Amino acid sequence: MKKLSLLVFIGFCVVKVWQNFAPISKVAPLFNESYVAVYGRDSCGFTKRMVNNLQQSQVNYRYFNVDDKTIADQLHGRMRQAGIPTKRYNLPVVDVNGDLSVRPKFNQVRQQL
Repeated sequence: MKKLSLLVFIGFCVVKVWQNFAPISKVAPLFNESYVAVYGRDSCGFTKRMVNNLQQSQVNYRYFNVDDKTIADQLHGRMRQAGIPTKRYNLPVVDVNGDLSVRPKFNQVRQQL
């Protein structure tokens, strides 16, 4: 019984890890032209770092504050379409031409452009 419990626990952990490191998920683009959309919070250090990196690299982006319920609802809908869990997630969520990623590294975003 202990071995079975251990196997179930390990399986659960593997699924959770896979969800965090799953490939970037594609959804319908928000705009007709190429874009970067950053969904975050003004008080989030990770969001601030992403925005600063985009500004320093002179990348045009659009920032959406998830504290606005309308924005959060829109983001959650897109995340569900992409198969990304919405119960708990890290910020920022970055959308590059319909490719959603949760707390990506700046180099990932730059590479997607």
